[in-house]
Amino acid sequence: MHTTRIETKHYPKESKLTDHSLMPPCQAACPLHMDIREYVDLVAQGKIMEALQVIRSTNPFPSICAYVCTHACEDACRRCQVDSAVSIKAIKRFALEFGGDRMIQAEAKTTHAEKVAIVGSGPAGLACAYYLRNMGYEVTVFEAHSEIGGMLRVGIPQYRLPREVLDIEEQRLIQMGVEIRTNTRVVSLDLLFEMGYKAVFITIGAHQSLRMGIEGEESAGVIDGATFLREVNLGLKPSLGNKVAVVGGGNVAIDAARTALRLGSSDVTILYRRTRTEMPAAETEISQALEEDIRIEFLSAPVKVQRESNQLKVTCIKMELGESDEKGRRRPVPIEGSEYYATFDSVITAIGQTPQNAAEFGVRTGRGSTIQVDPQTLITNKVGVFAGGDAVTGPATVVEALAAGKRAAKRIDDYAQHRYPLDKDGVAAMDGELSSHTVEKIRKIERLEPPVTSSKKRAKDFKPVEQVYNWQSATNEARRCLRCGMGAEILFQDKCASCLTCLRVCPYDVPYVDESGTIHIPSEQCQACGICIAECPAKAIVMRKPSSYLHINDELEHAIRSFSKSEFKPSIIGFCCQYGLFGTGTLANLWRGAKAGIWIVPVLCVAKIEPGHILRAFELGAEGVFIAGCGEQCARENTNMWIGQRSAKVRKALDEIGLEQERLTIFNTGEQNGELTNKLDEFTETISRLFLASVLMQEVKR
Repeated sequence: MHTTRIETKHYPKESKLTDHSLMPPCQAACPLHMDIREYVDLVAQGKIMEALQVIRSTNPFPSICAYVCTHACEDACRRCQVDSAVSIKAIKRFALEFGGDRMIQAEAKTTHAEKVAIVGSGPAGLACAYYLRNMGYEVTVFEAHSEIGGMLRVGIPQYRLPREVLDIEEQRLIQMGVEIRTNTRVVSLDLLFEMGYKAVFITIGAHQSLRMGIEGEESAGVIDGATFLREVNLGLKPSLGNKVAVVGGGNVAIDAARTALRLGSSDVTILYRRTRTEMPAAETEISQALEEDIRIEFLSAPVKVQRESNQLKVTCIKMELGESDEKGRRRPVPIEGSEYYATFDSVITAIGQTPQNAAEFGVRTGRGSTIQVDPQTLITNKVGVFAGGDAVTGPATVVEALAAGKRAAKRIDDYAQHRYPLDKDGVAAMDGELSSHTVEKIRKIERLEPPVTSSKKRAKDFKPVEQVYNWQSATNEARRCLRCGMGAEILFQDKCASCLTCLRVCPYDVPYVDESGTIHIPSEQCQACGICIAECPAKAIVMRKPSSYLHINDELEHAIRSFSKSEFKPSIIGFCCQYGLFGTGTLANLWRGAKAGIWIVPVLCVAKIEPGHILRAFELGAEGVFIAGCGEQCARENTNMWIGQRSAKVRKALDEIGLEQERLTIFNTGEQNGELTNKLDEFTETISRLFLASVLMQEVKR
């Protein structure tokens, strides 16, 4: 074995550096502020169980969100500026399904004497129960209906949210110790306090449909959307007839139309008074409805309904868009003389919803019968009574309701422990968009959509429409993430020699020099490739998230300790891209069947490997070193060029100290796995020959 000492620069331990990473736009847009960047990156690495842990740490019911989340995170994804957003929702669902989220058991211990009552079991109420129970409170959920879930169970069709998902979450809450009382309508909050509850959280949702306010809407055959969906979800099958009209443009309207189709109505039309641009329903839901041959009549609104010959004669009027309203949407204005008539068997109205009977609890209500609360404490005008979710905000998304429940749990905890709530600033969020110059430099990668059931097949039943990614699709889609907010920064300005190396080597031309001669790396433009860090001669640049870079040293030392105890010789270190190592990755089969001790050091992109890392491997006793990236799967351009240049420097250093340059090689991962394995065997034979020669030389010297 070679014994030459190689002096290399040792890097500071990760613990000595601070995580300066910024909150990415996707996380800032998520009402729950889930650590999206983290779990997407873990999926990209093939670390699915770790990704599942991250997901569950910031979302009480991720399995529900994986089906019905409106993914505001994707709207904020900066990949939209390059090509299209990362499919975050589909990646999350893959992690949950593959990682076995449904098998996870939940436990909690009681550490507080105070008890909390939750009135209503919608997403806000269930989330509040989950978090309060985790905090150690005894929690009781009171639900007037026979099953919990609120709009999750009675308002969302099963093709969007399978009922077994809700049932599993209910069982998890019960396992945690949450008491659930169904068929129990709360008629007096005072009675709850007399029963010993310290606080009450009202989350009764918004189940009352708004009226159109037109002549004839009380006619037989006209049904409101909330009632219609509730009946269907409870197992009833309303008789609609063949020709159905749905009035509205939100998710409830789309759900009602698609449900009517699945109940057998073959001619379904949505009447919406604005254009598709203003439609509040999720774009995916709109597109899938159109694929199912549901028609949408835009800029059209009913003004009268008449019952004639067992049919409904609907008088509609054409609209045009006028000035913007308080929400920024242009107001629909009727066009005089544009009335027209259409006949339908049934009409479903879905123009909005409002809380029902909130005033009966004695709490102050405001516009739309919503409950008024203090915006900081979430407390109502009654002491100890809190409110949240749709009952306060009006109809919102499921994930917004979950976030409301989480916040309510914190406020109730503050109240029970006699603390005034103070919202502390968390991690700083990123500001600014990608410049057009940076966008041009980023490699374009087409978005992979999750598979969906064909439109003809899915319209016949209530089975889920969207399917789950396979492993390769999930990991490839996750690799499209730009890892916003964890790029490079010049942490040691006093060390910076203004040599301009970072400006010269950056593939994205991000660093710049200001008028005073100081070099800057804009956080909103940096793509976290790590090349400037590896090339900086003064080591003045670091990653904002140290674990994404400096873990190389820890992994290398772990590998060295492992092969020092092994009987397999010679010992070979392989610096391999983590993104290509697992499942269907390019490097998944690279070292299988190798003829020597191969010890892998996973690296988050081989562009981060420095000459010092390679030399350190030889210093610690490796007989040979190879480097393998993830090839065409790499999200970056010219990665092989950079590692080739650094390897050339290392080979020159090896030659100067008397070690053969053959001890270091780079594998072209554009080849097939089988060819790579053969090349690794050839490299192993070369290192074995050199190892044997060095052993014989040692014997001769003795």
